[in-house]
Amino acid sequence: EWMVCGGGRHNPVLMQMLARALSVPVFPVEVRGWRGDALEAEAFAYLAARSVLGLPLSLPETTGVSAAVTGGVLSPAF
Repeated sequence: EWMVCGGGRHNPVLMQMLARALSVPVFPVEVRGWRGDALEAEAFAYLAARSVLGLPLSLPETTGVSAAVTGGVLSPAF
C-alpha cells in the first residue's frame, strides 16, 4: 500500500490513477493519523536544512546517482 501526503491527496482522480498505476491500495496519510499538509511541509524543511548545511539530498544508495549531490546553491535575495 502507498500513503500519499501533500495537496495531491485531495484529488480523487489523481489518487485513483496512482492506485491503478501502482496496482496497490493508495490512501491519504490521514488514515494512519498523520497530518498530510504538515508532513509535506516538514519534509521540505528537512531538505532545506540539509541544503543550508551543504549535506547531500540524493545518495547513490537511494536514488542511483553516481555520487552524493546537494540540493543546489543558496542565492541571497537583493
